[in-house]
Amino acid sequence: MEEFDSLDSLFRETTSRFPNSKFRTSISSPDDGYDYRDISFAELATLVSRLAYSMAEEFDIEAGDKVAIIGRPHPKWAASFFAAQRVGATIVPIAYNFTSEEIRRVLHESESKLAIVQSDKHSVVAEKFNSLSHLNNLVVYGGEAEEGFQTWDSFLPTEMLEKERSQDPEETAVLMYTSGTTGHGKGVMLSHKNLLFNVRDIAETLEVTPEDCMVSILPWDHIYGLTTTLLVPLAFGASMVYTRDYRNLPAVLKEYRGTILLGVPKLLNALYEETLSKINSTWWTRLLYKFAPGLLKSKVKKKLAGEQFRFITSGGAPLNPETAKGLRGLGIGVMEGYGLTETSPVLTFTRDPFTDNTGSVGLPLPSVEIKLRETNEKEINEVLVKGPIVMKGYYKNEEKTKEVLEEDGWYHTGDSGWLDEDGRLYLNGRIKNVIVLESGNNVYPEEVEHELEQIPFIEEVMVREDRRSGRAVVSAVIYPDYEDLEETGIEGKDSIKSFLWEKIKAESKNLAPYMRIKSKRDIEIIDEPFEKTPTQKVKRYLYQGQGEE
Repeated sequence: MEEFDSLDSLFRETTSRFPNSKFRTSISSPDDGYDYRDISFAELATLVSRLAYSMAEEFDIEAGDKVAIIGRPHPKWAASFFAAQRVGATIVPIAYNFTSEEIRRVLHESESKLAIVQSDKHSVVAEKFNSLSHLNNLVVYGGEAEEGFQTWDSFLPTEMLEKERSQDPEETAVLMYTSGTTGHGKGVMLSHKNLLFNVRDIAETLEVTPEDCMVSILPWDHIYGLTTTLLVPLAFGASMVYTRDYRNLPAVLKEYRGTILLGVPKLLNALYEETLSKINSTWWTRLLYKFAPGLLKSKVKKKLAGEQFRFITSGGAPLNPETAKGLRGLGIGVMEGYGLTETSPVLTFTRDPFTDNTGSVGLPLPSVEIKLRETNEKEINEVLVKGPIVMKGYYKNEEKTKEVLEEDGWYHTGDSGWLDEDGRLYLNGRIKNVIVLESGNNVYPEEVEHELEQIPFIEEVMVREDRRSGRAVVSAVIYPDYEDLEETGIEGKDSIKSFLWEKIKAESKNLAPYMRIKSKRDIEIIDEPFEKTPTQKVKRYLYQGQGEE
């Protein structure tokens, strides 16, 4: 990647080298079934040149201007991204599931000059348009626009902008707003250099080639999805298929001969549970799984994805070690990684899809350095990282930047972890979530959550600190599996709470005594699933109660 100075130079080179590779994106809803829209790299290159001309000539987008994109993965999303790169603009991907106020805040704070918006989201931007002084134009794709705004097709010219501009690799290519598990997200400034190095590291680690077809459920408005499922396949000539249809993933994998599936732990957990359910549906597969699981491997792989399939990657949140171990035991390779928005994002990856190092998030990528440092206030080791993948800083927030980024380039991840003798990284959890008990023991909520999630009647759980008589205690907020509980004859919050409390006491044997929930009153039952970020992390700040004194 050292030969490229920008994402545009990478785009020009790879679309000319691999003109027949394709992006396939689903454009229908799960209820209607999926229709895939194909665009080859050659067609995408032409579209980008035409759109770049319009941006420069009609909308006066210049180097350093901000262009916001709101929508699900789509050929026009990809074209907008690379067209803006061609004119030297900074892309501001805004999460599709942000609230209208979050969208307004990001548009205002980023000073976006142009917004390109999927049709079912454009009314949200349109109603805020007059209050956003920097936003000069709104363009809608995928449907009709309200009066006064343009549709995609109405401004796409026949002229093309082919001229290549010299670009400083340190310029900000993407301004990515974090989804904010603890409150308002921050604008992370990622340079061309940051992204180019991460793309190279990921592709080399996963050994991506033009023969690969990468199937993804990840949105491009999150840096994990943008880097791994838009930039990586483009850079190395691999085809890409995007879908939101969890239920029909095996059919998608087989139809398009997918070789790599990119997902999040929620997807892997669902695939594993569904596979086990099918195995347990007949007596002979149950016997095989119990006494000769190796004989099931080829059958499971063929049924799930086809013989061409290589492995699944997992990132964005911690993966249940039992899920990884179980899938590998059934012949489905799993590559687990770790990263943050501020690091472009991937820092580590496991190296063998069938590795025995279950629980590790792998070794550092080639350009990444990792070290541990003991924190002052909690006496636990924080993971620090360094390399060309670390962000430039937070947009318009020098104070927050200095809190996490040292002058010599070391970035404080906020995660606690440890390294084994081979340099593999293991994570304990987020330092800011740690519960410090009066005994001096530290409780990582993620470890307790892992055990409680094994209880069949718990759909989702978040462990937090509460206060009892002035002391910190371990408590949990639970979204139960109401359907299963109703089938068991248990209804009403009081009955559900009592039932789950007995289950929690019985299933906490794998936890150290100080990590266990001590009282039924330390359980809260909620009616709706947790609000989550685009990568399915719980927005913890919405559920941080302090309990009784």
